[in-house]
Amino acid sequence: MKAIVLAGGKGTRLLPLTVYRPKPMIPFFNKPLMEYALQNLIKIGVDEVYVLVGYLKERIMDYFGDGSQWGVELHYSNKDNLKLGTAGATKKVVKKMDETFLVVSSDVLTNLDMGALVEYHKRKGALATLALSEVDDPTQYGIAIINEDGRIQQFKEKPRPEEVFSNLVNAGIYVFEPEAFDLVPKGKNFDFSKDLFPRMLENDLPLYGFPFREYWNDVGRPSSYLQATEDVFLGRLRLPDLRTEHLKGNLEHGGAIVTGRRCILRGPEIRGFAVLGDDVEVGKDVKIERSVIFSGVTIEDGVEIREAIIGENVHVGKGVVIQPGSVIGDNTLIEEFSKIGSNVKVWVESRIGRESIILPD
Repeated sequence: MKAIVLAGGKGTRLLPLTVYRPKPMIPFFNKPLMEYALQNLIKIGVDEVYVLVGYLKERIMDYFGDGSQWGVELHYSNKDNLKLGTAGATKKVVKKMDETFLVVSSDVLTNLDMGALVEYHKRKGALATLALSEVDDPTQYGIAIINEDGRIQQFKEKPRPEEVFSNLVNAGIYVFEPEAFDLVPKGKNFDFSKDLFPRMLENDLPLYGFPFREYWNDVGRPSSYLQATEDVFLGRLRLPDLRTEHLKGNLEHGGAIVTGRRCILRGPEIRGFAVLGDDVEVGKDVKIERSVIFSGVTIEDGVEIREAIIGENVHVGKGVVIQPGSVIGDNTLIEEFSKIGSNVKVWVESRIGRESIILPD
C-alpha cells in the first residue's frame, strides 16, 4: 500500500523552535515528529511513501534518506508544494497512486488505527474519507457534520465561534481514491479543506467521515506540545519502544524523567516530568517542572525551569529562573541570575546579560 506524507509547512505557531528545523523534525521524546507518523503507516502495511517537503526540506531528507532504515521506500516531492496547497501538491504525485492511498500530516500524534480507517473507507465506497476527532474548541480546525451512514453533510474550515456547528474536526489523516483528484486543477493553489472537500460536497460525491475516540494531538503550539508530552507519561498517548506504565507511576509520585544519550545530571528535582535530549548537562540544586529540554543544553547550578521548552545548544547560567509558557530558541546564552517571565519567546542566537529580566509583551 502507498501513502503520502504532508511535510512542507513552516510551523509558525511553534516559533522560535522552527527557525532551524521544520515542524516535522521537532524532537518528541528524542525522535522527530514525522517518525511517529511514518511508523503508524508502516504498522498497517504501507511500504512506499511520497513525502511532500518544502520549508527546510534538507533536514527531513538528510534524516530519513531513502527510508531503508525503517523498511519503507521513501520518495520526495519538493517543487512548489507550499505554493500549490495541500491538494495541489498531492495531485503532483497522484499519478504514482494506482489504488486507494492514505494522506497524513507529518506532525500529528495519534493512536488511531489507520487500518480500520482504510477498511471503513472501502466498505463505504467513498471517494475520500476524513478521520474526525472530537475537540473542545473547534475554531482552529475544519469541522464536519456526518449523517447516520457517516457521509459528510457539511464542512467548514476554521469557523468563527458563532459559526461552529460541530465539534468533530479534521484530524489531518485522509484516505483517497485517485479519481478524487480529477477535481483538482493542475498547477494551481488548491487546498483540501478550503477547496477540494467543499467541491466534492457541491458535486454530491461520496465524502465520508470516520469519527474516532483514540488519542489525537496536532502539536500546533508550545502548550499542546507539552500536553502531548505529559500524555505519554500518563499513558494516554502510546509511543513505540517506550514503556509508559512505569513513567506514570513516577509522575504520580513527584516527577518522571526521560533522557537521551550522554546526559550528566547532578540530582535535579523533577516535578511532573522532564524530557532531555542528548548531551544535556544539569548542575546542582536545579528544579525542572513539566518541561522539555533539547540536545546540547547546559544548565548551571540553582536554575529553575517551569513548563518551558528549551531549544538546542542553549546555555542557562547559574540561578536563572524560566517561568511557565516560555520557549528559548536554539544557541541562546542566558547569563547568571536572569529571569525569563511567563509566555516569553526568546529568539534563536540571543544573549541575555547577567541579572536581566525579560517580561512578556
